[in-house]
Amino acid sequence: MKRLKSVLIGIVLALVMSVGAMAQNFVTVTGTNVRLRLQPSLQSETLTTSQGVNIHPKKGEKLECLGESGKFYQVKYKGKVVYLAKQFAQPVGQTATTKQPAKETTATKGQQYVVVTGTNVRLRKAASLEGAIYSANGKPVYPAKGARLKLMGEEGGFYKVNYQGNYLYISKDFARPE
Repeated sequence: MKRLKSVLIGIVLALVMSVGAMAQNFVTVTGTNVRLRLQPSLQSETLTTSQGVNIHPKKGEKLECLGESGKFYQVKYKGKVVYLAKQFAQPVGQTATTKQPAKETTATKGQQYVVVTGTNVRLRKAASLEGAIYSANGKPVYPAKGARLKLMGEEGGFYKVNYQGNYLYISKDFARPE
């Protein structure tokens, strides 16, 4: 009887531990060439190799989510605790949000320009993290930090801008109306 009791306790403990493990939170990376940050800030250093090359998780990769800090998830990536911008990830089990149509809003009415607030900010050909990155001669083109881009409207989390005669999109997280 004592042995049966020990076996049952062992089974119950194993079940409790496995349920706890299944309850862990995970996020799925939704973008490509996503930068992992050492602090929850777009100005923070990125996770790099010893040669200084950015390390990027793969699109679709699931990362353990340890918590949230503002616009960032705190995640575990290959044993390191880093930060991933929420705009490039989605909690496991949630479906992608539907694309919102382009529209002029009160935020853009009267606004003529947006100012780029980050460095190496990607311009996209569609208002989506899945949109192709704008490039010239096969290389991505990045507007300079502080550059003023002609504002054409908004679409979801993006501003539609005129950059060098091209209608492109910039994430609202990396630009502000002026």
